[in-house]
Amino acid sequence: MIKSDVVTVGLIGLGGMANAHRRMISELEQLQMEALCDVNEKLLNEVGNEEGISEEKRFNDMEALIADPDVDVVISIVPNHLHAKVLELCIHYQKPIMAEKPFTLNFEEAEDLAVLYEKQPIPCMVGFSYRYVPSFRYAKKLLEENKIGEIRHIAVRYLQSFGAPLFEVPYAWRFSKAVTGTGALGDLGAHMIDSARFLVGEFQSVSALMETFVHERKDPISGELKKVDVDDYASFQAVLENNIIGNFLTTRNAVGSGNQHEVTIYGDYGTIHVNCERPDEIDLCLKDEAEDRAIFKTKKVPESYKKQQLQDFADLVTNNQQEGTPTFYDGYQNQKVLERIVQSSESGQSVYID
Repeated sequence: MIKSDVVTVGLIGLGGMANAHRRMISELEQLQMEALCDVNEKLLNEVGNEEGISEEKRFNDMEALIADPDVDVVISIVPNHLHAKVLELCIHYQKPIMAEKPFTLNFEEAEDLAVLYEKQPIPCMVGFSYRYVPSFRYAKKLLEENKIGEIRHIAVRYLQSFGAPLFEVPYAWRFSKAVTGTGALGDLGAHMIDSARFLVGEFQSVSALMETFVHERKDPISGELKKVDVDDYASFQAVLENNIIGNFLTTRNAVGSGNQHEVTIYGDYGTIHVNCERPDEIDLCLKDEAEDRAIFKTKKVPESYKKQQLQDFADLVTNNQQEGTPTFYDGYQNQKVLERIVQSSESGQSVYID
């Protein structure tokens, strides 16, 4: 564990999502950017100049950054096929890490990492960011207080529109199984799985359907059509602990949806609905004493439920782990469920998680 007041960060991968992490790092006095890594030299120097990082702390090789004794912790924002390698190196060099989801490219990689991790554990947080949406956090508290009684079923959707033919999105790494593992399932479905685990509990079985709608996309460099070998759509039913039934749907071809991750939880005495696009509101359906029936009302989420994701990471690496922090175990379990969903879709049968 790190004892100093300031934790130095090495950031690996400087693409789009890295901008959000750079902002979060800048908001926390405990974290200080120390080093950067990216294979794109131009981008590396642009971000290095913006962050005031010295040239000797700008790396093209991620192992060199991870091994750097001046780097206390690593934050990794790389394509999916590199997730396991970064984690493996951090375990080897005993560097705490905040790793992006999905945990690994496939469950085989996750199992190999688990063997290494059990021998040499490190503080490890996985970037399940929807645990830090205020309405999701408030929903968890209400469930813990048994506000809607015994939970019977849960409906989770994560809809985006960017993959629809309307937008003529060109071929990119997210459409290649070798680089991304799965499509909408790993990209968006991983968050659905974690939201259900965070709010309700562990998965016991799944029955899934996956489909690709756009089978070819134009290479932005050559102009040639390239085959898409990942899913555009995934839906699955699940049985979670306490025999709670779940219904899940995700697609990147939902025209009209922006970043629509929403969860509805149905209990014996009421319903809770949250949507990440309305992070500070929660919809509650409870029977009011003045009403003859239960009706939905929108309620503001108390300010106390706001929390910055990397605050939990800073606490984790300074031996002050907070309840609900997504750890190595959460990443491993998430990848296991993803694997079983793929198996169910391919076999056309329900699959048990363990």
